[in-house]
Amino acid sequence: MIKAVLFDMDGLMFDTERLYGNAWQNAAKLQGFKISDEAILKIKGANKALVYKILKEDAGEGFDIDKGREAREEYIKNHIKEHGVTKKKGLDKLLIFLKENNIKTCLASSTKREVALRYLKMADVYKYFDDFTCGDEIENGKPAPDIFLKAAEKLGTDIKECLVLEDSINGIKGGLSAGARVIMAPDTIEPTDEIREKVDAIEPDLEAVIEWISRENK
Repeated sequence: MIKAVLFDMDGLMFDTERLYGNAWQNAAKLQGFKISDEAILKIKGANKALVYKILKEDAGEGFDIDKGREAREEYIKNHIKEHGVTKKKGLDKLLIFLKENNIKTCLASSTKREVALRYLKMADVYKYFDDFTCGDEIENGKPAPDIFLKAAEKLGTDIKECLVLEDSINGIKGGLSAGARVIMAPDTIEPTDEIREKVDAIEPDLEAVIEWISRENK
């Protein structure tokens, strides 16, 4: 029985992962360095320490990661201001379905709370969430289970009765480690054979998740 759904944000709810990758690569370019597409895929859903480690190793000696992060955030800020955030297919339908069926919802995103809530409000989906758990509220980010355990605690729901929705390998590992049910909705990363064996389902979009929950809760 699924009593709550814990949502990742970037790449799952909003089409922002490509933007974030472009922003990091642009930040490196400004300093005369290059970040590979492979490194961008590896940092998806990862905690800050892991992101920094991967990018510094990939870009090479001399890349100022803190200065790069500032340039990255400015790039993203300007893009969102001009274009807004693009919702992934089925997001609104899924959130309405969960609300109508009294299934609790909590954001479980590595993004800073201030930024995450701003995006939710811009996309007009803030109203559907019962609570929010963000990257700056926890000590250990994904792939650690902390963010999902905290989200379940906020909702007062057993983690075993929570469904984690993720698009990244790091996020999926965190959800599985927490003991939640997990569905992957791929974005820029395709599931590995190992992931296919461990998750409850792999769905093409969020609208398909409605059917899965309906079957599970019969």
